[in-house]
Amino acid sequence: MGKILFMEKPEWVSWEDICECIHASHQTNKKWGFEMLNSNLTGAIIAERLQDGKCFVAIENQKVVGTASLKILKKSKKWWAKGKVSYHCFDAILPSYRGTDVYLGLKRIRDKYDKEMGVDMIQFNTAEHNKTILKINEKTGYKRVQLAPIGNGGGYYSVTMVKWIGKSPYSDRFVRFMYNLSKFVSKTFFTPDFRFRFWFK
Repeated sequence: MGKILFMEKPEWVSWEDICECIHASHQTNKKWGFEMLNSNLTGAIIAERLQDGKCFVAIENQKVVGTASLKILKKSKKWWAKGKVSYHCFDAILPSYRGTDVYLGLKRIRDKYDKEMGVDMIQFNTAEHNKTILKINEKTGYKRVQLAPIGNGGGYYSVTMVKWIGKSPYSDRFVRFMYNLSKFVSKTFFTPDFRFRFWFK
């Protein structure tokens, strides 16, 4: 393994390069029986959804081996959203680079940008199956705030995690209660692909 460089996406890296990295990364999820929403997007759609957001890459020998992006959300109606929110998205690491420092390297460069932007909190979503990512982020101060089923044939429950910059506006007890409430409602009334479990005549 050569030297890996972390940077904002340069012009010579195309959105299709980003797309290929994301698709390759999600192949493991398909083997587990679920398909995350980002796994079938084209490079053009990714670029369109990011718009004025930022995309960061891990490069080894002119090859994209990992990617991570963010969007600044100025308004959100979610109970946990306070102030300027940095929404982290489109994370992907090539399978052969998992277990290396690629994920943490991308996390550091993105967190540095968040600090420069003066965001009040960071938010991201991942599949409930993604135990490794959930554990890594919980160790660095992220809290689970919502569990929700995914539509569009995703077939899994998504966990929303947030980290407040500075002091949390809510107690840990309240955050756990709200997360467990969303988990109870989601798993009681909805299947992982957002179909209602009960039909009343």
